[in-house]
Amino acid sequence: MAGTQPQADGSTPGGPPPVPPDAPSDGSVDPDGSSRSRGWWWLLVVAAVAVVVLLVVRPWEPAEPTPTPTTPPATSAEPEPPSPTPTVTVVPPAEEAMFDATTLEGLFVTTEDLESDVPAAGDGIERSDGGGMVWGIPPGSSIDPAVCTTAVTVVAEAPPAFGGRVYANDRMTFVQDVAVLADPATARQAFAQLVTTVDACPTYAQVNPGMDGATWTADAAIEGQGVYPSIIQSVVHSAEGRDVPTYRGHMLVGNAIVTWTASALDDADQQDALATLGDPESLTTMVQLRAQEAVLALG
Repeated sequence: MAGTQPQADGSTPGGPPPVPPDAPSDGSVDPDGSSRSRGWWWLLVVAAVAVVVLLVVRPWEPAEPTPTPTTPPATSAEPEPPSPTPTVTVVPPAEEAMFDATTLEGLFVTTEDLESDVPAAGDGIERSDGGGMVWGIPPGSSIDPAVCTTAVTVVAEAPPAFGGRVYANDRMTFVQDVAVLADPATARQAFAQLVTTVDACPTYAQVNPGMDGATWTADAAIEGQGVYPSIIQSVVHSAEGRDVPTYRGHMLVGNAIVTWTASALDDADQQDALATLGDPESLTTMVQLRAQEAVLALG
């Protein structure tokens, strides 16, 4: 069989056309035999895509701001009611309170106070003064030593107004009196003198013509706790051969000096007998609270 002969252009019949001597090294040729570069074709594709992207995105135009969603303020279904305006009660300062013969009655404790606050009165206690008391000691009587007189009478001279009450049962007595002076300044001076006298008189006696007297033996006074200036002391009252342990207190309220004496009648030793009265702090608190009510009532 005869071999295939090359044609005049150097190609073999039925084979691929001859490669031009200036064809690119990657061997790509056009169908007509001319050569071209693939790199240019890809550049055209990339450029066309970029043009489309720029036309869509248009970065040269300013972007519109994205609206920020706002949340409406929360509202309650029902408005809160306004706060009520507090009611203010105008009360005169305690040190300037002014009592008279009528209003001093408000300074006395009641049977209910005693029954509630004093153990020995828990089963009941009654007023036993007959409706009134007078200031001072009986005519012809005196206090020995004389400098201790105000330890018994509270003030040196009869006050412009005075009142007293006695409550009693078979276990105790509670004596309270109120001396109303001309004004708070006068009452402060009298109270200061009373405190000085009490401190200077641990023992004193009442001398009565033609009859037995009485003797008081007192411990040192202590300052009471509360709104109003006060002192309290433990005192043994001796009369007619009997020793009666007591608590005695004095309190200054405006132009009034309040004095009270709680006596234990139980036949027991002094401390056990005093225990039936409670403690001195609870007694003075009872008197202080009643005084506060009296000041408020002055309006």
